[in-house]
Amino acid sequence: MANQITATAHTNIALIKYWGKRDVALNLPTTSSLSLTLDKFYTTTTVRFEHSKASDELILNGASADSARIHSFLELFRGQFGDFPAVAVTSENHVPTAAGLASSASSFAALAAAMNGLLSLDLGLTDLSRLARRGSGSASRSLFGNFAEWHAGTDDASSFAESFYDDDIGLTMIAAHVSGSEKKISSTLGMQRAQTSPLYGKWVEHSARQLTDMKRAIVSADSEQIGLIAQENALSMHALNRSCSTPFDYFTDETRALIAFVESCYKSGLLAFVTLDAGPNVKIITNAQDAQKLLKKCQENFPELAFDVCRAGGGVQID
Repeated sequence: MANQITATAHTNIALIKYWGKRDVALNLPTTSSLSLTLDKFYTTTTVRFEHSKASDELILNGASADSARIHSFLELFRGQFGDFPAVAVTSENHVPTAAGLASSASSFAALAAAMNGLLSLDLGLTDLSRLARRGSGSASRSLFGNFAEWHAGTDDASSFAESFYDDDIGLTMIAAHVSGSEKKISSTLGMQRAQTSPLYGKWVEHSARQLTDMKRAIVSADSEQIGLIAQENALSMHALNRSCSTPFDYFTDETRALIAFVESCYKSGLLAFVTLDAGPNVKIITNAQDAQKLLKKCQENFPELAFDVCRAGGGVQID
């Protein structure tokens, strides 16, 4: 076994969303999903054995942090591959945490890859995606560059992610930082509530059709169709939250203003669509040709917000 391993994984944004679990313990989703890995946001994680320590520990962005979730994840490795000493996990997270930009995806993808190296397991990406899924569902997709598909499956073995399309087709995202605050409703709780919506069953059925359409649009490099499908999928996902038995909403007034603004940009002839995960931050889908013009309009109309232009990112790397 190695003494220390460092891995870097990028976050991803689902174009076809995962929003609901059929099995909480195994983190099995109700739907398959498809994502774009982003170059701008990433997590770098270093793991090393601490033979003198009694328990696993986490240092996040230079400060000691609650290691309960990390410990539970490492216990999966111990259960499958045998016991090992306490692990010190040092993680630098270059993603706004818990604000709807999938920070847990890059975090657990990097941790899974680092532990694979530390334990000299030589697992392939398919097996790693199954393990990463147990830490955070979307982490299964962050192991892969460009476009990745997470198959919902029906059990642990059949629920995994894989590369769907590994070419950069020029799709661009402008990430609008509406809020850096932690979400009031966690993704886990949000999914549980959303599944009580009377619209949920139809959303699951429609999502399967959208996935087929999205894959066809990606292979055809049809950025407009990609944006239209992703926007519909995301907005209908958030409609579940507002129609469930205990309604809630991740949107702020600024979120809604941005969505309306992007719609007006599309009507004016720019390629512009929105997608949102669990949080108020808006990701604007466009292409390389319109990105700078759209960014300028965003900055002029929302000078109080920060914007990042993202392109397709690569898969997990051992540094």
